[in-house]
Amino acid sequence: MAGQTTPNRLQQHWEEARGFLRREWPRLTEADLDQIDGEYDRLIHCLKEIYRGPDEITQEAPIKGRLQRYLNDLEVLP
Repeated sequence: MAGQTTPNRLQQHWEEARGFLRREWPRLTEADLDQIDGEYDRLIHCLKEIYRGPDEITQEAPIKGRLQRYLNDLEVLP
């Protein structure tokens, strides 16, 4: 699984990832998450709309990196 892209992995682990996303980006609402529905591009778009501030919050590479680390950790748990 680790070889798959983050977008596909996000869909596979969507229910688990919702809590992580709310912790990492607390301005995301449950309604936002319902709209994103595991779609990586929707997540990026939503975060850019909500957080119009520091680059580390709105640039795709740091977002993808944080998500990738979470998914990697999730997939190695027993």
